[in-house]
Amino acid sequence: MSNPAETARRPARDVLVAAFLLVTTLLAGCASDQEPPRPAPLSLAGRPSQPQAALFGISSDTLGWVVIDSRGYVLYRSQRDSARPSRSACTGACTVQWLPVPAADPIRVEGIDRQLVGTLLRPDGTRQLTLAGWPLYGYAGDRMPGDTNGHGMEGHWFAVTPIGTPAGPTPS
Repeated sequence: MSNPAETARRPARDVLVAAFLLVTTLLAGCASDQEPPRPAPLSLAGRPSQPQAALFGISSDTLGWVVIDSRGYVLYRSQRDSARPSRSACTGACTVQWLPVPAADPIRVEGIDRQLVGTLLRPDGTRQLTLAGWPLYGYAGDRMPGDTNGHGMEGHWFAVTPIGTPAGPTPS
């Protein structure tokens, strides 16, 4: 018989392990004499203040395929946003909890069709990454790479798949 607490932690651990293996493999293939990139500024919670401009598609045992950023954090989309045209409904105070993924050039993409990756101009003048037209976000409540605490939040926030659809299964 399995421990319920251990079973609850298994999804996040599986995504974390997959993210660690992906990043380790990518870094091993990219070793060079260049100075390593400086880490992003940290928020008070110890999490990068903004998700990084890199997208990786990985497989999770519980949610299926999901998209993570370069630090292994799961990315999300909102059903209140629009894909055609790309539009974010998350502005103002919403962006304290749901961190718009900033656009950068060039963007690193692995396991995702690059043609699905785009940007939108936010009302504050910044550019945000999109996937299949859907604006992408990090969740401030995810404390560690692989956490999926935002999946199913408020009935409209879901981890995103490499084709831009909500990851499954939907939490009860």
